[in-house]
Order: sequence, then C-alpha cells, then structure tokens
Amino acid sequence: MPPRILSLGVFVTSLLVAACGWVLVWWLLPLGQGLATAMAGGQFIGVSVPTWTQPWALVNEPSVGFAATRTALWAYWLPPFAVAVLGALLLPQFPAGVSVARHLFLNHLALACALLGLGWLPGLGLDDGLLSGLSRFFGLEARLWLWVSALAAGLLTRPAVLAFTAYLWHTPGGPTPGRKAAVWAAHAGGPAASWLGFVAATAPRFPREALAPFLLALVLSLLWAVGAKPPHPLRTREIGAKAAWLALAAALVLVGPSLVAFSPMALRPRGYLWGVERLTSNVRPEIRKLKLPLSPAAQPGSSAPRSSDPEPETRSQCTPGPGPSTGKRTARRAPRPAKGR
Repeated sequence: MPPRILSLGVFVTSLLVAACGWVLVWWLLPLGQGLATAMAGGQFIGVSVPTWTQPWALVNEPSVGFAATRTALWAYWLPPFAVAVLGALLLPQFPAGVSVARHLFLNHLALACALLGLGWLPGLGLDDGLLSGLSRFFGLEARLWLWVSALAAGLLTRPAVLAFTAYLWHTPGGPTPGRKAAVWAAHAGGPAASWLGFVAATAPRFPREALAPFLLALVLSLLWAVGAKPPHPLRTREIGAKAAWLALAAALVLVGPSLVAFSPMALRPRGYLWGVERLTSNVRPEIRKLKLPLSPAAQPGSSAPRSSDPEPETRSQCTPGPGPSTGKRTARRAPRPAKGR
C-alpha cells in the first residue's frame, strides 16, 4: 500500500529533504549568475549568499562598463531568474522512479525555485540589486517587476503543490479540500515558514520588501493546492525504511554549514572568494570577504586590489551594477606609472 502523505514518516522525510532543497536552490541562484558571467568573458571568483540582502556571484567582469551592456543583461542580471524559472518548470517532470523521497525532493526543489528565486530574491534587490539593474534596462519601476515576479512565482508553484496533493488519491475519501489544505500546510507552508523563521533569527534586519511578494506567491500556491484537481492516477511509490535517516544525514552535512554561510558576520554578509579580485570585480564594500583555503594570492604588481598595498582611496570601488543616475559603472584606479622608452 502506498504511504500516506500525511503520515508522520512521510512528513518528517519531507521536511528534511525540503531543507536540503531550499538550501541548494539558494546556492544555485548565484551559481547560475557566476557561470553565465564566466561564459561572457568574466571570471567567477566567489559567492555571497545572504538571505536578507542581495546575494551575488562574485565575479571579475570583462570590462568596467560591462554591467550596462546588452551582454550583461543575459549573462549577469537575468541568469538567477532563468535558473528559478527552468527549475520550477522542469524539475517536477524528472523521473522519480519508485521512491517517494526522491519524488518529494524533486518537487521541493521546484517549489523552492519558484518561491525563493521569484518570490523572495527580487525583493532583496530593489535599491541596488538584480531588480534595480533590470529596471534600468527596461525603463520600468523595480516595484512593478517585483509584483510581476511574485505572480509568476505563484503560477510556477502549481506543478509542485499538485504533485504533493496527488498522493491523496491513495487515501480513503480522496483529495477533499480539507485534506489538500493539510497537505499544503505540511509540505509547502512548513518549509516556507522555516525559511522566514531562519531569516528573522539571523538577519541584522528583516527584509520587509521581500516579505509581501513572498507571501503572495505562497497564497497563490495554496489556491492551487485547494482549488485545482491533482493529477490522477499517481504512480504507486514506496518510501524506504532508511529514507528519513538518509535525509537527516544529508541535512546535517549540507544544511548546517550552509546556514553558517547564509548568516551574517559582524552584521555584514559573508563573501567567499576562491579567485583573485581584480579592479573590475563586483565585490561590494559591505561584504565581509573570506578567502577559502588554497585560493590563489594576488601577485605583486597585478591589477588585483591590494596586490601592491595601495592607499585605501586608490583601491577599486566598483559597484555591481550601473550607477543610479548615469547607468554606468564607476571605478577609481591607482595611477599608472609612466612608461619608459
């Protein structure tokens, strides 16, 4: 007999794989930005993944004015949103075999792509982030993009939440509205509440701008769960006896260290660098830079900041996007020595 979606074993396993899925998605969003920038000629040198302010792929951009170019639109500003859209659409279609845990994991990943990538992330970049950069390209207010993104997030939650409620076809009485609401609360509302609780407990300030669109997307997912008919029949799947323990081990290995990386350090977001920062880097002044083990050191005389210990006022002050009024990046460079004949 297939497992009950509201049984304790399935509920615990679902929460554990949801924790892994949401953490993975929060890493994947800047990873997509970094890889796309590298393909456009830049260098992917690190990552900063705070949950209360804009996460960034830390990159050396191909040129000082790169962020205002058409190439940057596709390789720098849009990739995190593209990762979210593709994940929400494609992950529920992946074959899950006969494993309930694998099926739950794929759908938790898809749900996190929609809610985090399009519901939570945009609200973190209204003033100086991804959404403000896109607004300059398209000439629209960032807050308009914020609500468009939230509506898209709500629409893209449909495949995942219906996959959860489809298990109710194997329950006596079928998918009644009350049971569908209970499934949504256990398998979608629970992970979302955990995310908000973690942000509230660790962030120096709670990002209120991101809360309203996130809740809108969450409410739309509830409407899908309660109002839409789940697919029928659902393929019979079983949950292994060790599924909960394997999910717990994965959560301890992945989620624990990730929560440290997401949390602030001295009230500032952490930035992890595995490459050498150049004058065209997008590393923000407020980021607390941490060098990873075995990362290369800047060579004396190179174009990397602090490579020859210049004075603070001559170091790079590049911003990750176009300036608020000119639409161009600005950087202050150390004066170049005169060339001899």
